[in-house]
Amino acid sequence: MMWEILLYMYVLYSPDWHYPRTMPIFLFLYCVIFAIVHSVVRFGIGFKVHYIILCLLCSPRMYKYYIYTDYVSAKRLGKLYVVTLLLGGLCWICDHVFCKQISSWPINPQGHALWHLFMGFNSYFANTFLMFCRAQQLAWSPKVVHVMGVLPYVKIEKPKHQ
Repeated sequence: MMWEILLYMYVLYSPDWHYPRTMPIFLFLYCVIFAIVHSVVRFGIGFKVHYIILCLLCSPRMYKYYIYTDYVSAKRLGKLYVVTLLLGGLCWICDHVFCKQISSWPINPQGHALWHLFMGFNSYFANTFLMFCRAQQLAWSPKVVHVMGVLPYVKIEKPKHQ
């Protein structure tokens, strides 16, 4: 999950960086170092707080991209990103706070497993939305199309001169 947030940060802020080669190297090293330290120290709450901070750092630019796009299908991707983030967070919080009560139910809804499912879709929708926005910035005429009418993806038609 951490590397996905750093990927979002890279895509979101890359047009504004003055050193375009330095930042990807920094983010890669940051992710590797964090993974090594986390595997040794096992941050409990620190990992979760760090994840939330990284998500909050991405939010302003995602919102900016959302309000500046005129395509309804791209805005739908942005909405799906937010909805899956909120549902995943709600599942995780309910599972964490009400663990003892939920464990005694005849059928356990497995909130932590649902969190993983929703966050997987969340990552997909975020990457798809960012791909659309970046292609739009580069004037590649992106379109959101669907696999079997269900799963959205971005189809890009680059101009011949690029």
